[in-house]
Amino acid sequence: MHASAPAAFLLALSVVALAADEVPTATRVTNPITFSAETKTRQDLVQVALGREPADLIIRGATVLNVFTLSWEENQDIVVRGRRIAWVGAAGTWPGACMNIYDAKGLWAVPGFGEAHKHIESTFLSPEWEAALVVPLGNTWTTEGSHEFSNVSGPHNVEFWLIPGKLGSPLKIFPSLGSATPPSAFEIGGGNYAYREIADFVQKNIEVQGLDEVMDWPAVSIPSHPGYQRIWEDIQGARDNRGVIEGHGAGLWDIDRINAFAAAGLSSDHETRLAQEAWDKMQRGVFLELRDENIERAVPLFVQKGLKDWSNVSLVTDDRNVADTLKAGTMNTHIKLAIRMGAPVEAAYAMGSYYPARHATRIRSWAPSPRGATPTWCS
Repeated sequence: MHASAPAAFLLALSVVALAADEVPTATRVTNPITFSAETKTRQDLVQVALGREPADLIIRGATVLNVFTLSWEENQDIVVRGRRIAWVGAAGTWPGACMNIYDAKGLWAVPGFGEAHKHIESTFLSPEWEAALVVPLGNTWTTEGSHEFSNVSGPHNVEFWLIPGKLGSPLKIFPSLGSATPPSAFEIGGGNYAYREIADFVQKNIEVQGLDEVMDWPAVSIPSHPGYQRIWEDIQGARDNRGVIEGHGAGLWDIDRINAFAAAGLSSDHETRLAQEAWDKMQRGVFLELRDENIERAVPLFVQKGLKDWSNVSLVTDDRNVADTLKAGTMNTHIKLAIRMGAPVEAAYAMGSYYPARHATRIRSWAPSPRGATPTWCS
């Protein structure tokens, strides 16, 4: 029995080697589906990554920030096919061919910046003009917390935010459905979101992130409140379809209400006013979306407390008009501010790119149309 084991082991190795080198007979699939454009793109990227298909561009020799390990990797090649990155690794080691090589020695490449919470509608710009404003500053995607347009034309809200991307606008926009549609139980307008509306939007549009800014805390916390039924239908409509449920915890800084906020399943807060409030909320699993003065207050306390893992923190501009953006910048400025307040450099970049994308779990599986895509790198 023992004597035959090596022979069996060698046979197994030979089978594995054969499987790796030869194409097996196709497995029979009943009623095969037609692959989507996204699946076809990823199939193509596989071939490029393996060097079987040429690349369109190599960005050669950059120092790349790896936000997964929070480390800088020197002398890296970024291999691009179309508008996607197919391969990243040591310069000159990719096995494929490319006629277009950009010398990036001495340059630093970081992921494209993104916001977990912003109201583009507050800028009074349409999505394509928002792109013209923020893409040159490094922003490549935004979660649009739309509750103004939804109260004007609720049924067409998502359509309004997605059409520009389908027509070639480079900024990726992920609508987050306004829970304040209508703003209170005593108002009516051009939109009314309850369970069916939230569920339908999330089911039909993978770009829709979920439910935005649950801000009517009395309606959430008081069962006799006239808005109780509708706001909890909104919450369940998002949860039943794996949508992200964003919170708005203004004035909720005592421990009891912070625990209740988290218990409701409200996953984030961009309204922390006090540094200790931000710490207490983060300790209870609430994803922080810090803006302006909140960055200045919270980050020094986090440094003082010796925060080791910054992945539950992100940076946002929330409401910012065009004049302020032209004067003060956008996420690029917030990243610099977080660094100035003491945040580790690598974590600050991740707070403006990877961490908010990881929080918005639906974003991770979404990819733009070929015309509307932008590379997820900048230098």
